[in-house]
Amino acid sequence: MKIRRLAPVAACACIALASHAQKPPGKAGAYTGTFEVSGSERNPQVTYKATVKVNLPVTTRTADAIEADFLAGDATATVKVTQYEYFFKEKSADSSGHFQETKCSLAGAMEVPAMAMGVLNVDLRKKRYDMSLTITPTKEIALNCTSTRGTPKFTKKQGIGMALGTGAPGMQAEKPQPLTDPARLAAKFTMDASTQSGGAVGPVVQEWDLKLSQ
Repeated sequence: MKIRRLAPVAACACIALASHAQKPPGKAGAYTGTFEVSGSERNPQVTYKATVKVNLPVTTRTADAIEADFLAGDATATVKVTQYEYFFKEKSADSSGHFQETKCSLAGAMEVPAMAMGVLNVDLRKKRYDMSLTITPTKEIALNCTSTRGTPKFTKKQGIGMALGTGAPGMQAEKPQPLTDPARLAAKFTMDASTQSGGAVGPVVQEWDLKLSQ
């Protein structure tokens, strides 16, 4: 999840897609379904769980491949966040010698609309597929927080986002998944985004189930 800290990963999407010729979404169908996602971040410490529903329009269908290649706005998504835990401890002590700590938890499960940007490539000849999606919600989630200094209890809005698929933008083809049925892409996969995020993001554990509509 790009809980603001995945900005380096999301930024890569723009670079990777800029060199990939875009085609307008046609009437070739779409991959629709869900991603069950969980992950963590470091500094600040974050753990989260979410269900992402996507509608990825297919742009090209041939005898050899099915491709979904879309810019932000071409594909739609919703993100239902069911867990979000945040902890941060200041590295420097205040004037009284205390290190301020802030803890936050999700105020309640919340589903927000989102945009999706990325690529999905299904190779019918080699019987494998790969994908990279950057999900950007258009609304923030509500958190209940406590602090050891100042206002002991408060609420705040938090922006979220996430990178999903078989790899970060531009690296998704390095770990393709076996293809048994192009009409249904289902797998459990853990994506390592630590390199692209400079170690700020832990493994992204995913389970997806996408079905192709005609």
